[in-house]
Amino acid sequence: MQIQSKGGSMVLDYYPTKRWDSVKLHDKVLKVLTFRGQTIIKKVISTEAYINEVYERIHKFKYVDNKVDHSNCYQFVSSSEVN
Repeated sequence: MQIQSKGGSMVLDYYPTKRWDSVKLHDKVLKVLTFRGQTIIKKVISTEAYINEVYERIHKFKYVDNKVDHSNCYQFVSSSEVN
């Protein structure tokens, strides 16, 4: 999923995650924050935090859903990022 601020300068991408052995982690999401085309933060968050954050940004801060589907783009994360 990808959402962006009303002005378009801030973009948040959310990707499903998997371990090095390709086991899908349904309770973790990779969040990538880009500001004016430059990646600022990459962070693994819980699925619950993802749902709450997207809801709040769309409804409270009027972010726009760009209709970008990352659901099949699983990203590898290390075990230290998952814990």
